[in-house]
Amino acid sequence: MENDMETISLIKTGFDLSDREVVCYPYLIVTFKIYMPRLFLKPRVAYTVVAADLVKGAAARANMFPETEEVDIREDSLVPGLIEEEEALTNARKTALRWIMYKFHSFRAPRIEVIQRQKAYKAFFHADVKGRKVLVDSVKGLEQDDIR
Repeated sequence: MENDMETISLIKTGFDLSDREVVCYPYLIVTFKIYMPRLFLKPRVAYTVVAADLVKGAAARANMFPETEEVDIREDSLVPGLIEEEEALTNARKTALRWIMYKFHSFRAPRIEVIQRQKAYKAFFHADVKGRKVLVDSVKGLEQDDIR
């Protein structure tokens, strides 16, 4: 039986994934533009990127909006998302709000605007390292501490 293929946005990696069996994990990645009100001044503007996990629902700030590429992959290689995109967007917005309130110590609510949003997948694969099979994150890679 032939597996169904799906076209997804995969976060670019330095690893060659062509002959590897990969598992792709879903995220919603959002760039926010935040306007902080200031008394008698123009609002302060800040930007932040948040990645929301579409399986667990957790959201965390990211250092940048990642580059992605469109790839065709077997459906059975995709971890199914359990969180709706709108719920993930709400979680990402809460994370951005907590960050901006902490960073600028404001007591007034900022205006938060979504300027970029994309559902993207991060690939994981197995590799043999020192005779052991380890799971490798295709974005972070392996560090010496990971190889014990």
